[in-house]
Amino acid sequence: MNLRQLEYFIAISETMNFTKAANNLFISQTALTKQIKSLEKELDTLLFNRDSKQISLTDSGKYFLIEAKK
Repeated sequence: MNLRQLEYFIAISETMNFTKAANNLFISQTALTKQIKSLEKELDTLLFNRDSKQISLTDSGKYFLIEAKK
């Protein structure tokens, strides 16, 4: 885990949209998605519930957001 991944996670949590977060961070959506998947793998948990139309934080994601902002 690195600071960049925390920044990316927080940005997605604030917009609840990978595309908007990627645009705000000036990176591609693909790069952002890869970083979040890597973070989820390292933490061994899903941080976001994803479906075709929207995303939401999982319970683990909600807890991690509180910790990431500290």
